[in-house]
Amino acid sequence: MKKFLFKILVFFLILFAIFAPVNILIDPYNIFHYDDPVNNGVEPNKNFIKTKYIIHNQDKFDSLVFGSSRAGFIDVEKIPGGTYYDMASSEAVPQEHVNTLKVLIKNGFVPKNILLLVDDISCFVDPAVHENTLYRVPYPTGGFISQLEFYSKYCDLLTTYQSLSVIREHEDNDPDFAERFRRTGTERLDIVSEFTGKYEDGTEVPGYWADYYSLRLTEATAQIQEFVDICEQYDINLTIVTNPLYCKTYERDLENGYLEFLDALADVTDYYNFSSFSNVTEGTGNYYEASHFIPAIGRMMIDAAYNGEVDPVLLKQGFGVKVTAENKEEFIEFLREQAVENGVGL
Repeated sequence: MKKFLFKILVFFLILFAIFAPVNILIDPYNIFHYDDPVNNGVEPNKNFIKTKYIIHNQDKFDSLVFGSSRAGFIDVEKIPGGTYYDMASSEAVPQEHVNTLKVLIKNGFVPKNILLLVDDISCFVDPAVHENTLYRVPYPTGGFISQLEFYSKYCDLLTTYQSLSVIREHEDNDPDFAERFRRTGTERLDIVSEFTGKYEDGTEVPGYWADYYSLRLTEATAQIQEFVDICEQYDINLTIVTNPLYCKTYERDLENGYLEFLDALADVTDYYNFSSFSNVTEGTGNYYEASHFIPAIGRMMIDAAYNGEVDPVLLKQGFGVKVTAENKEEFIEFLREQAVENGVGL
């Protein structure tokens, strides 16, 4: 029996020795080439490669932006007071931000400033759903076994083979992809929106909503509280903002408890709110689709949160309001009344 098991083990080791180099060479998710990623049409695991990149390039930056992919359209070079790098990654949630920050600090990088962007993804998405989604698997925080388990997920020949069709058909229209990754970590900030809010047949594009969304109020606020506590412990200057959600997406969120999250968030920390019905969130040209806002809106958020500059009309619509434990009751009631006026059932 022992000989049989030994032969099985040897067989799998041989298979690994043969196939692992193939996976590493093709590297669809860029985890083996984190410092020189390739725009191959497959969504990179940005949580991993950006964390790895900062660990090995601590002298290039002193400040960070955290958030989901929506934060990828923040022009970090416009944020005052530091040299920022954008840690945005697909559907990243507060628990993953906490883990990433702990990993960076453990490896000697304590940022001077952090801008944290939160929204519906923060309170509706369970981080457990990312464990087997290869472009979202979080950075391994354990020891050798944790690292081995992480890398083994990317050494499956079938997974690499399935990615080849995407890679072969992809036309690289982003020649500055790797350079931008190393310089700022942002997405392309020069793409013009063509979003009209309607499909080609004239029907309305609905708000963005995933079938696994479910309100996680206690968990989300506890994880943000931990993030806040770490920043206080290490004297990190933290600014928190809510994303300006496209109006149709915002409607779906309101119907599923998003105001409860905004209310509870104010008990954890002050934040600048950009989630409301406003001239920004109701303007289709301010979004690429029903999820991601354009860089110009990100610059407006920076002006509001860092420079105290916001259009008075937008401010009256809830865009750029600083929410605290003291004014949250009045402000949440304003958002509630605004929602009812826009026909949202709460």
